[in-house]
Amino acid sequence: MSIPSELTDLKLTRRGAALFITLDRPQAKNALTAEMVSGLSELADALIAETEVRVVVLRGAGATFCAGGDVKDFAKQMMAPDPAPGERDPVRDANRAFGTLLQKLDAIPQVFVSVVEGAAFGGAMGFLSVSDVVIAAEGARYSLSEATLGIPPAQIGPFVVRKIGLFNARRLALTGARFENDTALSVGLIDERVSAADIELALKNWLNDVGRCDPAAVAATKALMNRAAATIDDAQLDAAADDFVRCLRGQGRAGAMAFAARQAPPWVEDFSDD
Repeated sequence: MSIPSELTDLKLTRRGAALFITLDRPQAKNALTAEMVSGLSELADALIAETEVRVVVLRGAGATFCAGGDVKDFAKQMMAPDPAPGERDPVRDANRAFGTLLQKLDAIPQVFVSVVEGAAFGGAMGFLSVSDVVIAAEGARYSLSEATLGIPPAQIGPFVVRKIGLFNARRLALTGARFENDTALSVGLIDERVSAADIELALKNWLNDVGRCDPAAVAATKALMNRAAATIDDAQLDAAADDFVRCLRGQGRAGAMAFAARQAPPWVEDFSDD
């Protein structure tokens, strides 16, 4: 299977043995659509058997990494009717598709590098959690904000836990807090923080480090380390998709309406002193 030459809202560029993927919806802060998830999944399938690519670099256009899922797609999911008994649930399937993408990216034999500029929210945290190297520019911002919308970080949650540990993940997800590079570095979400002016130099240095390693040895090392780590299997992500749909069709609908109206959802409680 060859690497696709054109994918919706994804720009692919080759530089020697490095493949650069740019999330290319700068007008929407590179928020992920179903078409982008499908395209990335197709690309990951091709990379599994690709021997001429040694390193894959993921970036976002317009000085923003990724603002998470597309709001319009999200609103449609929130308001979708319940499936009839025995019918497949398209909302569940759409959620589960992102977990499949993360499983595939986790398994590619190439070194996977993410370059974070600006926002890395929601689903973007999944990309960082399956990256071998994460470089962040000053001013980068992060959030596991799903609970503030009435839903769990279903498909990304298991990967985030594996990356930064259970209680770091719980603290960030259960508060929905926005945080910056100091916190991201301290929990191990990112590997290097540099100024915006130095981001290209930092990337070049990491690519040169990769270039000193034998590609076959890299692939074998990545596979054996994945086998040694906690496995994120289909059953976990299937259960997470079920949890997502249950929450989405509960308070998640109220969260969607509040978000669209730029109002606080009904569960918000202010613990400030009077």
